[in-house]
Amino acid sequence: MRYLLGLGNYAMGDDGVGLRIVEHIVEQELDDGFEAVEVGNNGMLVLTYFREDTELILVVDAVQFGGESGEFTVFTPDDVETHKVTGGISTHEGDILKLIELAKQIDQHIPPIRILAIQPASMDVDQGLSPELETRFQEYVLAALHEIEEHQ
Repeated sequence: MRYLLGLGNYAMGDDGVGLRIVEHIVEQELDDGFEAVEVGNNGMLVLTYFREDTELILVVDAVQFGGESGEFTVFTPDDVETHKVTGGISTHEGDILKLIELAKQIDQHIPPIRILAIQPASMDVDQGLSPELETRFQEYVLAALHEIEEHQ
């Protein structure tokens, strides 16, 4: 099974982008052949998808990676480890890298993981997305669908 996991917080502006993408995909019934799940800020829930039958986990989240507001990139956890030394890429509170380390420590299976990271413009208390992310929202949805479908 393949999973698209949206992380974030609806009440913190652009931090809710991953949740909004999952919500949109489910509402539009675009989740064909994979399960789209709103994880929110409960990072430990991600570990429940670290199973032998998991073919791919695509995490969608707002990530401070030093790009322009609204820019997005896709990478693997191994890419982040490589770039952390030189490029400063980091995820915020729900650090997927820490969850992977925890899974390794308890000998849990770690499936292939990709991260669709969207550079936020604002993570202030706000119920909506910034204009920078709102105008590119459909592009993020298509990128997420492309990533999850590419690994069939």
